[in-house]
Amino acid sequence: MKTYDAILVLGLKLNADGTPKQALVDRVALAAKLYLEGRVPYVIPCGGQTENTPVTEAKVMAAGLMERGVPEEKIIPEDASLYTVENISNAKAILQDMGIQKPRVILVTSDYHAFRAAYMARSMGMKVKSIPSPTPNDALKKKRRKLEFFYFINYITGWETGKRKRPRWYDAAVKKIQSR
Repeated sequence: MKTYDAILVLGLKLNADGTPKQALVDRVALAAKLYLEGRVPYVIPCGGQTENTPVTEAKVMAAGLMERGVPEEKIIPEDASLYTVENISNAKAILQDMGIQKPRVILVTSDYHAFRAAYMARSMGMKVKSIPSPTPNDALKKKRRKLEFFYFINYITGWETGKRKRPRWYDAAVKKIQSR
């Protein structure tokens, strides 16, 4: 079995009371299972404190990992990021601070999000195995898939960095999908 340097568990906005959405619970369960199989020495739950939530996503995920048997000392929370690109960039910096210059990671996120997240991690020089967490094939998943297409365009064009201005059609299309 191949081993990796860490599992990156990407965050998802918490409910207003600080509890995780089911998709985040599923990501944490999958990450714990992979850790307990002996694939990695560390798990990095990624996600800061988003607007109108009382706690960081990383803290909630760390608690869930410990409940599932991952030792606290093997969990390295990344709790400063608010977006996928920050999740990955900050996690890479953590690994590099540990002396791992070319990180090999297992990326755990929801299936609709896996392609873009893996692409980002690879574009940052990480070796990535994506193991997506399945999500119910419902209206919310369909909406998220549509948004992922636009978010991917946002990343590869450089609009996300703010160095290039997004065209109006992009913002209008994203707003239309989000309002449905």
